[in-house]
Amino acid sequence: MTYKLKSQIDLHGNVVAVAVIRTTDGACIPFDPDNTDYQAFLKYQAEGGKVYGADEEVPDGQANQ
Repeated sequence: MTYKLKSQIDLHGNVVAVAVIRTTDGACIPFDPDNTDYQAFLKYQAEGGKVYGADEEVPDGQANQ
């Protein structure tokens, strides 16, 4: 599984993360503690999984894992 943060610019010009993209299927996962996909992301991250930043490119071959 590979994840990438999705960001946008807020009203003050700051870049803020607004969701997580699961690169295997392009699912947009909101930061919602009740969302089971978000819980899976948090577990992945806690176990040391790589999370790509919004401005990082996911290397070829990683997006489908």
